[in-house]
Amino acid sequence: MKKKLSSHAVSGLFVFLLLGVFAVFSTVMVLLGVKAYRGAVERTEAHNASRISSAYIRSMLRADDEAGAFSVESCEGLVGDPGSEETVSVNSLTLRNDYGEEYITRIYVYDGSLREWFTRASEPFHPDRGEVVCPADELTAELTGSLLTVHLRTGDQTQDVLLSLRTKA
Repeated sequence: MKKKLSSHAVSGLFVFLLLGVFAVFSTVMVLLGVKAYRGAVERTEAHNASRISSAYIRSMLRADDEAGAFSVESCEGLVGDPGSEETVSVNSLTLRNDYGEEYITRIYVYDGSLREWFTRASEPFHPDRGEVVCPADELTAELTGSLLTVHLRTGDQTQDVLLSLRTKA
């Protein structure tokens, strides 16, 4: 009778150990899957931000490709609450349009985002209130004749947008 009890206890222990090993390996597989998924999502987001920023800049520039519409500027803007505002300098790609009154669109990077500011030319510039387009850390632009070169940096990735304007600046 004693032999049956010890045999039964050993088989129960074996099943318990087998169940424990299965649980450990299942947990390891789930953790590895989560890590792989996070890496894929981060790579996809970085790629999409890069594509969005270049497509956005190209479409904005092609839509407003008129003589004298473009300029590359270092703009002074006001940030903060009214009464306690401070002045900041921002590199901006500026597009000018006349809709009976002059309006400007500024494309710039502020606080880790590529932003757009559309307003009357007479209104003060507030870089912190611009519409966020996508993540970006730095924008530099150069207009040489009819060739516009825009460099966008997001983290360790750099995106260059080269556009030959149909009209001269």
